[in-house]
Amino acid sequence: MSSRKSSVVLALPLLALTLIQFVVPEGAHAIPAFSRQYKTECSTCHTIYPELNEFGDAFLKNGYVYPGKPGAAATPAEQKEGKVEGLWLSGLPELLPVSFTGTLDVAYNNDAFDGNKVDLSTRSLRLQAGGAFRDVAGFFLTYNLYSQGAQTSASASTGPASNANTPPNNSPDIYEMYAIWRHAFGSPVNFRIGRMEPKLSLWKKSNRVILTPSYASTAYTVGSSFSQGSTPFSLDAPEDALEVNAVLGNRVFVAGGVVDRNGQKNKDGYGHISVKLGGTDLLGHEPELDLENDSVWDYLTLTLGGFGYAGSNGKYNDRGIAQFKNDFYRAGAEADLLYKRFHLKGSGAFGHDDNPTFSSSAPTPIDSKAYAVEGEYMFGAPVNLITLFRYEYQKDLNGNTRRYIPALAYAPLQNTKVSLQYTFTDGPSGIQRLTLASLAISF
Repeated sequence: MSSRKSSVVLALPLLALTLIQFVVPEGAHAIPAFSRQYKTECSTCHTIYPELNEFGDAFLKNGYVYPGKPGAAATPAEQKEGKVEGLWLSGLPELLPVSFTGTLDVAYNNDAFDGNKVDLSTRSLRLQAGGAFRDVAGFFLTYNLYSQGAQTSASASTGPASNANTPPNNSPDIYEMYAIWRHAFGSPVNFRIGRMEPKLSLWKKSNRVILTPSYASTAYTVGSSFSQGSTPFSLDAPEDALEVNAVLGNRVFVAGGVVDRNGQKNKDGYGHISVKLGGTDLLGHEPELDLENDSVWDYLTLTLGGFGYAGSNGKYNDRGIAQFKNDFYRAGAEADLLYKRFHLKGSGAFGHDDNPTFSSSAPTPIDSKAYAVEGEYMFGAPVNLITLFRYEYQKDLNGNTRRYIPALAYAPLQNTKVSLQYTFTDGPSGIQRLTLASLAISF
């Protein structure tokens, strides 16, 4: 039986305030304090916030240290001027970048089951902090202070409160909190430990023009039997992990980690490798161009990546012990092509689950797959507008699902985004249509 749903959602982020600035590290990922710390524009690291450009991706891979010229990362602007030389030499932070991001949604659904076509009850408030102490260590934190409803990405079903990796006796409010030891023992190796999104995909979940999670490569779930009291677990959800990663030869990025899943003794494991051809390298160095004899290769960037994940999960009993185990694996490949203002992303993944329904008597193994293609075009100044289209396909325990998402994103200011997207989903439960309009402000 097909169901038709039509809703319009207006998102109005209320707060993105930085309240305290006592201790800074070097910078932060995807929070406004980074721009203030380095006295640079948001467009230094972003196309339209929060999507990262090549320089922003290098900043993330370098543990929140400003990439580029040798030695430039070690000292922010004020420290270079000698204003806080003593603190910098001691390794003590001067400012702490802390931001509060609030959202308020107004939803209209003409087919609301309770007749309430206008919904004003969806809102959220989040705290973010992060940075790096000199060029030695880094950290990042996202804390969900308050969340009500499910219109915004902050409270989407892939968040920690709805993730089977969150144990029953832990608060799900900390979305991510991890520390980084950069260039351990003078090597290119970095250690990351804490609660984090494992490095699998080329793009972090928040590194999108629109924040609707993609089926591929990592967002589709395993062990998703709600009828048995379980909740879905997706590979791009935060996990308690220890990760080792490194930039090799300026163009290759490798990562591998171990996940500590609560309620069971076995550990999960994952790995990632990617190589970047052309464009700004992974240390933030831009290529030299011959403006008199330019060619298509001067503006073409291609990044190829692959990943694998193997582990197990299960249904928690009243003691917090995972039972009726599901052993699973996921493997995938991705490509990111950038040519001037055109951006093409492609990803695909396949996997196997031994017991996806957490059955105690008759496990039913299943093979699954998902792929997605997304094309973007950025018009750039004076009209900072991105148009995009995404197509996705997923085959899992519930059947086949296809999703089509055209969208527009416009930035009248670098810290302001207005977006409009339409999602058409053709799945086992029928046809669903969703229109989402949003206004986002960060400062």
